[in-house]
Amino acid sequence: MLDINATFLVTFAVVWILVLVLGKVFFHPYQKLRAEREGRITSDRQASQRASEQNQRSLHDIDQSVKAARAAASRIREDIEAAALREKTRLLSEVGTAAKAEVDGARAGLLRELDGLKAELQAKAAGLAESIEKRLLQ
Repeated sequence: MLDINATFLVTFAVVWILVLVLGKVFFHPYQKLRAEREGRITSDRQASQRASEQNQRSLHDIDQSVKAARAAASRIREDIEAAALREKTRLLSEVGTAAKAEVDGARAGLLRELDGLKAELQAKAAGLAESIEKRLLQ
């Protein structure tokens, strides 16, 4: 059988004292430090997740704002193009009317000049006809 002597009891007591002292001095603080670290990591992950979600919402809002701004710019551009087309049509109509009036005025002037030249030509033609008639009859 085993003899239990005083060395065994002293060794047993020293081991238990060492376990208790090391537990208080090293193991419990280390476990507490690890728990705090895990808590910080968890809270940081949650904060990171919230920030990521907020960034996604902000990005979505920005995309919606950009789409709305593009649509508004497109409407404004279309309105400006329509106004420019109306102005172009109006100006072309005015220019056409002014050109037609100028052409009509020039035509009337040419017709008057033509009538005057015809009258002058008829007068000269009558005089020339008489002079030719006189020469032929002489």
